[in-house]
Amino acid sequence: MKTSPFLLVIFYLAVAVCLWPLYVHATQVVGWAQASFKLDRSFHLPNAAVATHALQAALILWAIGAGLVLYRKGQASTAWLIVLLALAPTLAGFAATA
Repeated sequence: MKTSPFLLVIFYLAVAVCLWPLYVHATQVVGWAQASFKLDRSFHLPNAAVATHALQAALILWAIGAGLVLYRKGQASTAWLIVLLALAPTLAGFAATA
C-alpha cells in the first residue's frame, strides 16, 4: 500500500516531535549520572523519579524505532498508533496548559 508524500512527511514530523520528550527525560537521567559518578562520591542507585525518566526515555526510543520500521513495512496505521501513544503525555501536557 503506497501512501502519499504528504502523509509521509507528516509522519516523519510526528516522529521528530517525539525527540523533544526524549530530550527532556534523557537530560534528567544524564544530570543524575553526572552528579552520581563524581570521583568524590560513591555510586548510589537512582531514585524513583530518575528511574521513571529512564524508563520513559527507553519507551520513547523504542516507539521511534518501531514506528519507523512499521511505517516502512507498510503498516502505517500501527506505526501512527505507536507514535501517537508515545506523544500522548506531551500532548496532554500541552492541552492542560492551553
